[in-house]
Amino acid sequence: MPYAEMPANERERVAALYARQLMDTPPEERFDRVSRLATRSLEVPIAYVAFLDGQRQWFKSVCGFNLTEIPRQSSLCSHTILSMEPIICPDTLQEPRFADNPNVTGPPKIRFYMGHPLSTPEGLNIGTFCVMDTTPHEVTEEKRRAFLDLAQWAQNELNLIDVLTLQEALLEGKAELRRLNSELEKRSHFIRSVLGRFLTDQVADQLLEHPEGLNLGGEAREVSILMSDLRGFTPMSERSTPAQVVDLLNRYLARMTPVIEKYGGTIDEFIGDAILVIFGAPLACSDHAKRAVACALDMQLAMDEFNQESLAIGVAAMEMGIAVNTGEVVVGNIGSATRMKYGVVGSAVNMTARIQSFTLGRQLLISEETLKQLDGLARVDGHLRVKVKGVEEPVCIYDVGEIRGDYAISLPLPKHLVT
Repeated sequence: MPYAEMPANERERVAALYARQLMDTPPEERFDRVSRLATRSLEVPIAYVAFLDGQRQWFKSVCGFNLTEIPRQSSLCSHTILSMEPIICPDTLQEPRFADNPNVTGPPKIRFYMGHPLSTPEGLNIGTFCVMDTTPHEVTEEKRRAFLDLAQWAQNELNLIDVLTLQEALLEGKAELRRLNSELEKRSHFIRSVLGRFLTDQVADQLLEHPEGLNLGGEAREVSILMSDLRGFTPMSERSTPAQVVDLLNRYLARMTPVIEKYGGTIDEFIGDAILVIFGAPLACSDHAKRAVACALDMQLAMDEFNQESLAIGVAAMEMGIAVNTGEVVVGNIGSATRMKYGVVGSAVNMTARIQSFTLGRQLLISEETLKQLDGLARVDGHLRVKVKGVEEPVCIYDVGEIRGDYAISLPLPKHLVT
């Protein structure tokens, strides 16, 4: 039987394992839950989370047998910890590393094995998540993905132990953890001060990789701009108490914000009942126009749910008009050294506001430049030539009710177009 080689970092690996105090410890529901779910979802009798020290493989969580440990030398997992990649073996007798292993040729006669290394943040493989059976299995793509998802869950539970350990060490005043805590505070402060509450995680991650984004200044970039506005909001607010107005706005923005984040939009500003959103900054994307149009259509659909909620509490239904325009703007941090915001300026922003002023309730109007970037995937329900303040020649704007392709979403046809 080909014994697995000792990892080159064996000393550091074992030290990292014992530093986490995982060996010979009581069962924990966090790991048991993963093992139980693995047996059900992957239809195997055996699943476990194990950790390997210098001489043995110890089972932290196991479903399917009553062993607590086995010699590392004869363990299938001694091969798994040698790589950051999983071992997926439909038939152990066809795998040279396992074919004459005593656990394959003798009891419990393992014929199917999938193992994934569990590692520390430093990349040291200290354990494994595995599933096994006494009969071979065909490994479908669906089963492979399910196994990898479960392995990631087990890894997350291991990571959580590190987090708890860091918290305990912080309470003990360890200098290194104070440094880590300081870094986390800086990261959190960066997000709060520059990104605000409504940027997507993807945008936040990109800016965190480039701390120079904290500097004042901007860059020219082509983006798509969305502006929405509630119809009849001002008269309604004059008839309502301040508390009622704030409640309506909070409910409205709570409905719209997740939709905007879904399409990667950056909320630049809430202007009363209006929302100004950027697509294509700070995270650049080539399909910003399609994202913006799909987002606008989805926001109109979300208004139906908002109005149902309003009617249920005795508040009148409202309608929203949305405009989308595409053009070059300046994006960046605007303000002073002590107070700044990530924003967008330029004539394209002003044009968006002008187009939005022409919208009716439940309508989406887009500019000609935005329409060009939709690559023929839009359903245009009508168009207008309008005179826009600050522009000499009339401009053409388009009433859009559907986008096809990757961001497919549609509104019902206007009544006058229904045949």
